[in-house]
Amino acid sequence: MEFSVLLAVAYISLLGAGLGSLTGIAPGIHVNTLALVLAASAPAALPLLERACMEMGVPNEGAPVLLVAVIVSAAVAHSFLDFLPSMFLGAPDEGTALSVLPGHRMLLQGQGLEAVMCSAYGSLVGAAAAVAACFPLSLVLGPPLSLLPLLDAATPAVVVIALAALVLSERGRRLEASIIVASSSPIGPMVSLVRPVPVDHAPAALSGTVETGALGARHLRTQHGRWRLRGARRLQGQVTVCGRWSVRRSARRERALAIILLLLSGTLGIICTEARLPLSDLFVGMDQSILFPLLTGLFGLPSIIASLHSSSIPPQDREISGDNDLGSGIRGALSGALVGWFPGISSTTGVIIASALDRRRGSDERATRSYLTMVSAVGTSSTVLGLLALALAFKGRSGAMLAAKDVLGRSGAELIAPPSPWFPLLLVSVLVSAVVSYHLTIALGARFARQAAGADLRLLNRAILVLIVALVFAFCGLPGLLVLAIATFLGTLPPRLGVGRVHLVGCLLVPSALYFLGLKAALLSML
Repeated sequence: MEFSVLLAVAYISLLGAGLGSLTGIAPGIHVNTLALVLAASAPAALPLLERACMEMGVPNEGAPVLLVAVIVSAAVAHSFLDFLPSMFLGAPDEGTALSVLPGHRMLLQGQGLEAVMCSAYGSLVGAAAAVAACFPLSLVLGPPLSLLPLLDAATPAVVVIALAALVLSERGRRLEASIIVASSSPIGPMVSLVRPVPVDHAPAALSGTVETGALGARHLRTQHGRWRLRGARRLQGQVTVCGRWSVRRSARRERALAIILLLLSGTLGIICTEARLPLSDLFVGMDQSILFPLLTGLFGLPSIIASLHSSSIPPQDREISGDNDLGSGIRGALSGALVGWFPGISSTTGVIIASALDRRRGSDERATRSYLTMVSAVGTSSTVLGLLALALAFKGRSGAMLAAKDVLGRSGAELIAPPSPWFPLLLVSVLVSAVVSYHLTIALGARFARQAAGADLRLLNRAILVLIVALVFAFCGLPGLLVLAIATFLGTLPPRLGVGRVHLVGCLLVPSALYFLGLKAALLSML
């Protein structure tokens, strides 16, 4: 392929990155809307692109590919920039719903710029890893192995596993058992002045009397209570036991509540996407996706309402740690492959699975940064691998890829399918957009952080609240306001019940699970 073609793709990718950046920082406007507009304008845009191709020495068949490059680069840029309104305005879309609360916590701790850096880095790692994975995956999923049909058949199992991982992620809070795993023999007397608080895997050193129960169970009785012993068969009498705590907590209550929240949010999701909503005959606004008020109510407004009585945003630290978590980015990129390949699997699902695979321990601050990196990597990686699914199977896994499919037309399957030279050029478009969006995200994030410092949270949150309600009314009309109110009420329940708000992603997971298990039609007939 000539250098002029590569240059044309780079230029057109800058245009797409600019458009995607605008949709990213605009709360409530998804890149899918932009993609549909671009696809609808194809009859007018393609002749102009053909003329430009002729002047730049690009084959005429490349005109639809250039328009697809605009869509792809816009989707990549959107996946970078959409973190900013989710953190500073609290209006998430489907891809950033889980990152709202961690971002808000860092903002209120004066680490808003650090949160932006983590998100931008995660998106950059997700884009780079996904592009690197496209070449080996094209050989495995496409010819000669052609394993793509097997992935489609595994979709129901993946959704069910995601639901199970979500429920099991609740570790519980009530202490069920504390066991000392002994690692030493008696070392002499010891006096404890405070009651030991068991922390899992923390060192333990207690003095007391070893007791043996009727069934052979051994305990250490101290002035502070009776503790179960494991691996201490030779200890007898008065001893000092050194070892480590093994703490188990009961999660039955939390997991039961998680299931209830999954079902409630799932029911709301089904009603919003499948049923005719009340007040639809009066005013539906611009008749945009009902997911905007649904996700904003579940994940955005509750945190804003909880902050209505806060005083001000603290000054933001301009220095960042620079401690980038590559591992979290790679895990997010791998989970993004599920989102890009499996129809109906959302970015939220990929985050859940990636979180379930993360067993590392660390400080809350480090865990928050890693989580933000992982969430952003999932969103960007899924966009890139959705492009690979389009190239190999000519199936759109997202609204943007469906729009790209419409632009390519019937001959698109042969036009971009590997080993076509056009597919690597689309990956170049991804990289150009990723690099530009990375720097733009950091620049805008730093500007937002400076302007937010010292701002009155009460006034700001009220303004954001009014803005979101106005956007919902304009985009979705009276039905959107009704969904927003119900979703907001549901979004306030998890903190009061002592469980994670993440279980409210059932609004996306449960409808997908019912669809792939063949149960949605039966359920809808009952509603």
